[in-house]
Amino acid sequence: MQETQQTKPESGSPQPAKLQRRFIAWLLDRAVLLPLTIGLLYSIIDMKSLPFAIMMMLGEAAYKPIMEALYGHTLGKKWMKIQVVTQKGFGPISWNQSLLRFVPWAAVFYATVFVIIRHFQAEGFMEIDSWPAYIEFGREHPLGENILIAMVNYLPLFSIMWVMSDPTRRALHDRLAGTIVVSY
Repeated sequence: MQETQQTKPESGSPQPAKLQRRFIAWLLDRAVLLPLTIGLLYSIIDMKSLPFAIMMMLGEAAYKPIMEALYGHTLGKKWMKIQVVTQKGFGPISWNQSLLRFVPWAAVFYATVFVIIRHFQAEGFMEIDSWPAYIEFGREHPLGENILIAMVNYLPLFSIMWVMSDPTRRALHDRLAGTIVVSY
C-alpha cells in the first residue's frame, strides 16, 4: 500500500508514457536492429558461423541497455519522445538500473545462445539452406518444445503485462530497476 502511494506521479512531474507509444518505440527499435537480425539469420543459414551469429546477437542485446544508460532512451523511444528516468526524482538512470531493466531480455539472450549452440551441434544442421527450413529444424529439435526455454522466452511479455495494471505504467523490469518511462 505504501509503495503504491510512492509510485504515483506528483503534480508537475513527467507523465508516464502510454503503452501505445512504448509499443511503437519498440517497433522502431526492431527496425533499427533489422540489419543485425538479418546478419544473424545470414550467419546461421548461409555462413554456418556460430561466432558471427553470437556477435550479431551480442550487438542486438547490447543496444537497449547501453542506449538507455547513456542517453535515457533508445532511438525508438527518442523518436516517440519518451525516456527512461529514475522513479524517485525523475533523473537519469544509472548503468545498474539499465542492466536491471534488461534482465528479462538477458534471460532470453542466454537461452537463445544456448539453443543456437545446440542447433549448430545437431545432426542435419549443415544441410539447412533457408529460413523456413531453419524454423522447421528448430521445431523438430529436442529444445523446440522445451518448457523451460518457452517460459524464458515469455519473460519480456510477462514483464510488459505489468504496464496494464500499474498506476504509473511501469513494467516489471521498471519496478525491479526503480525506473519509469515518461513522455517529454
